Amino acid sequence: MKKTRTLIYVIISIVALSVLLFVLVNGNQKTNDADGKAENLIENFEQVTDINVFASENISLMKAEQGWQLVDAENEIDTDKMESFLLAMEEMTGKAVDVDKKNVNLDFPKVTVSFTDQQGDSQKISVGQMRGQGDQYYVEHKEKQSIYLVDRSAVEMIPLQRVALLNNKILTVTSEDVTDITIDNGTEVIQLSKESPFSEKEALAHLSGWYMHKPYQNVYSVAFSNTEEMVVGVDGIEHVEIVNGEDDYGLADSDFSIVFSNGEKEEKLIVGEPAANNQYYVQVEGEEVVYKIPTELLDPYSHQAYDMIDHFVHIVSLEVIDELSIETPEDKVHYTMEHEKNAEEEIETTVFRDEIELEIDAFRDDYKQLAGLTFDQAYNGESVEDEPEVMITYLITDENDEVMENSIEFRAISDTHYAIIKNNSSEIDFTVQKDKLHQAIERVIQAES
Repeated sequence: MKKTRTLIYVIISIVALSVLLFVLVNGNQKTNDADGKAENLIENFEQVTDINVFASENISLMKAEQGWQLVDAENEIDTDKMESFLLAMEEMTGKAVDVDKKNVNLDFPKVTVSFTDQQGDSQKISVGQMRGQGDQYYVEHKEKQSIYLVDRSAVEMIPLQRVALLNNKILTVTSEDVTDITIDNGTEVIQLSKESPFSEKEALAHLSGWYMHKPYQNVYSVAFSNTEEMVVGVDGIEHVEIVNGEDDYGLADSDFSIVFSNGEKEEKLIVGEPAANNQYYVQVEGEEVVYKIPTELLDPYSHQAYDMIDHFVHIVSLEVIDELSIETPEDKVHYTMEHEKNAEEEIETTVFRDEIELEIDAFRDDYKQLAGLTFDQAYNGESVEDEPEVMITYLITDENDEVMENSIEFRAISDTHYAIIKNNSSEIDFTVQKDKLHQAIERVIQAES
């Protein structure tokens, strides 16, 4: 019995010591990772004249009088890409850590970069595995015989192939000058344009500055996030490979195309069959060259029309409205607004209902419910001849001092939904839930003086 107790105590002691040792070792490792002082990896970068990248493809860069050149470049160098890479290397910093190189894939690294100056002195760095948190790589500096933790943003600027430093753009239209984009995805033709059908005052509420003219009868503002992806994406449409072959690649009977226009010229990108490695075959209409591009470059242009637009029924800034009328079976209310600029050139608005001034902050909060009202689904039914149950009318004086009227009618198509009819149009694009509309109107009507 005594021997058994002794054995138990020994086992407990061993376990306790093991836990303590684990904590101390890992605690030291965390301290080494976190407390090291950041330092530049490449010293005297301004004196470097040759850079060699040894990766999936060996790349050589040489510094000449006219700047850095890519040896054996097959195409024009993209100066922005080159400058970004050089700046990342010059400013690359890291914190020294105490790790075994074989534990972080630095015993046989797959990416090594050498930097050589005019005297022939070289510095080499090798890239190991990514840290567990996913924000840094382990990088070894051969000459310093040290391993550092380096931000992934700097490491991932290292080009693994020549093509990463070349101008591989397919289009000449750019994000700076594109004014129209037309997408034919086989099910609908989507026409997007910077051309606004609204007055300057009305357009204040449309943040993106882009509008969808088709496939709907009315014009709708394109959502800001979608606009940003599509416009910026124009510059990102680059090929990863030029295809040599006589196959059709699905281009002759393609059901997906995108037309980019800058007002003076337009370029039609035809999308063919999927290629290997999550890519697509594409071609610019009128050209013979066939390219492969990553699928992700087409993603911004692959949404359905409904998913590209803001879903506001009718959004107008309170600061531009002169009169607002709301008619329901129970109420008929009329608001007038007065607008003045203060000393800071800001618009100050006063709202009256039946000549009684309302508390502006409270009314503004309630009006947001109406301005932010969103429709719920597209309408594919027949025209609705019934009289509107609800009508909202806006009067605005535009920048040319002309009075503009916008009327929104809501006609019942079921017990739960209204069809939305704008400015007496015979066409209906969308519907809205009755309860949602009623709640928004009630908020505005109940605003107190």
